[in-house]
Amino acid sequence: MAYQPVGGSQLQGFQPAHLDNIELETRYDPGEYKYAPPPGHPPSHISKDDSKLDDDRKPFFRSTSKSSQSPGSNWPVQSQQVATLTPLRVGLMIFDAVLASTPIMFVALALTAARLDGKNVSDYGERLEETLLLSPTIFPLIFAALMGRFFRHLGVYLAQRGTTLGRLEQLVGCQSVFTALERQITLRSWSIVGLFSVLVWLLSPVGGQSALRLLGQENEDVSSTAAVRYMDPQSCIDSVLEGASSMNSGRATYMSIFLAALLSSSKYQTTPMDLWGNVKMPLYRSIENTTSREWKPVIGHNGANATYGSLIGVPVVGMTTEGFSNFSIKARQFDVTCSSNNMTSGPRNDTRWVNMTSTWGLQTDKTRTQPGSSTDYPRPILSMSQVVDTQNYTNMSIAACTVDYFYLEAKVNCNGTSCGVDSMRKLPLLGDGYEESNDLFTRGNILTNLMSALPRVDNTNVGSPTARGSTNAEKWMADPTNFIGATYANVQLYKLDFETFSQRLTILWNTFHQSTFATTALGGALPANLTHTGLLVGTSNNVTFNSTAATNHIPSSAVYKTNWKWFTALLICSLILLIASYAGLILKYTTLAPDIIGYASSLTLLNPYVPTPMGGTMLHGLERAALLHDLPVRIGDVCPGEPVGAIAFARDDGRVAGLGRGRMYI
Repeated sequence: MAYQPVGGSQLQGFQPAHLDNIELETRYDPGEYKYAPPPGHPPSHISKDDSKLDDDRKPFFRSTSKSSQSPGSNWPVQSQQVATLTPLRVGLMIFDAVLASTPIMFVALALTAARLDGKNVSDYGERLEETLLLSPTIFPLIFAALMGRFFRHLGVYLAQRGTTLGRLEQLVGCQSVFTALERQITLRSWSIVGLFSVLVWLLSPVGGQSALRLLGQENEDVSSTAAVRYMDPQSCIDSVLEGASSMNSGRATYMSIFLAALLSSSKYQTTPMDLWGNVKMPLYRSIENTTSREWKPVIGHNGANATYGSLIGVPVVGMTTEGFSNFSIKARQFDVTCSSNNMTSGPRNDTRWVNMTSTWGLQTDKTRTQPGSSTDYPRPILSMSQVVDTQNYTNMSIAACTVDYFYLEAKVNCNGTSCGVDSMRKLPLLGDGYEESNDLFTRGNILTNLMSALPRVDNTNVGSPTARGSTNAEKWMADPTNFIGATYANVQLYKLDFETFSQRLTILWNTFHQSTFATTALGGALPANLTHTGLLVGTSNNVTFNSTAATNHIPSSAVYKTNWKWFTALLICSLILLIASYAGLILKYTTLAPDIIGYASSLTLLNPYVPTPMGGTMLHGLERAALLHDLPVRIGDVCPGEPVGAIAFARDDGRVAGLGRGRMYI
């Protein structure tokens, strides 16, 4: 079925020759449609009569406004060379060159971030970080602009040299990852070019996110090893509890130290360091069953809120004043375990307490072991605390306990000079200079004198100690949080379960024992040269400090850290974009064919339903659109009077019919 353009005979005067017989076919016949410009050069001027005749022959440009009657005086009516160098074109070339160079900015950002790796944080680096925060927004925008232009110019270049319509559609329509996928699906052609274009567009989000993650900050630790010294556990052999004479001469010292630790226990009982800054050893029994491994972890961070075996710690010197350090120390610790704690009544002359000179007494339990009958621990003892005392009878809290002795090693972690035990393990009792003879002396002298002095530490030589009520130590065992002050009453220790009583008696036992030896080292004011000499010289006894290796980690000031994986990703994405942008720039200005692909104005080119003046085939799509800016157009039925319609892009002059769902179209 042949068809005539809308307007019938009105168009015969200006239609090209081939429009007289256009067949509606879907095949492409390269020889069927031809356009040949009229011979010779277009006239340089148009007379008034010719102008009037030309207006009569162009009914599609009739309009009430003068601007819509013709494209204007800028329409190229004379033949021209393509890609001529004009001032406007030079300006566009400069603009395109600057735009194509913008990926250099991201390459520079990547190299600058690499240069800052390991450098201290500075204002310059902070400004760079602020710039990188904008990259996830800026990079995709620039990527879309430059990569889209590259694919378009590549398509025009191939179209000039000759290519297939499918490949041309893939390249020109590849303006985002979604349109690239759309072309692959709708064209039903999964080509290498299409897959490559999809992969290229996936670089856009990768580049933006890599710039965001390119640079970070961290604190680098300066690691070193140094010597730290702690009090030699053998110092306990020099305790003033070795004999009566030493006890009398040292009473003022150990009594004040013990009571100071006891009276400040409400604040320091659960802290990893004592009130003088010495490192406290946790009660080994409280962590012994936490794991089957040799090293037993201490509850809490660096011993915070752990149960400690004493209110007095081990003196340590040489810790770094800043940063973190860890080392190990050794110490000895008594452990009192009770199997019962009950109230017992009896006459005042009962042999068990008739010779007691205070409200509390400790003694060897002769009913279970005779003194000297065994050299092994644990040693059985009795704790007797007066509850009620009358003329005829006395009620006593009596606890049956045993005393054990441990040799322990502890791992200590420090933050500056604040230290705490992280884990502990038990070592053989005999070793590191502590021999059997030393242990016999401990059990024979130290334990005996300790049980004699501890219950009377705060009421020695008092006329009637029982009239004052329970001692501070008894009141502390009854309630460690509320024991200070004169009450003139006796506490009821039998109401404590034997586990709680065992734990509190152990703390008192070790605290008192540690207050009787190396007292000059407990106050914390240790000389600076002690780290080198290892010997604290005293007026009576010298105190030896053992050396242990400490690993120190001192954090430096914050430095920049370049993420090299994201650096590589950003650099690759930026270089690919830079290459594509320069390639697109070269293709754009070396291709002679005008860029008419993909523009709506290109539908007017040699279109019989959109009459335009002669010439203008060298115009780019946007140039043609600017000249035909006010031309009314429509996609509609150009054969409204035929049984079967034809859809075309035509001038909207009222003669192009609208489309209907019930009508058939060829």
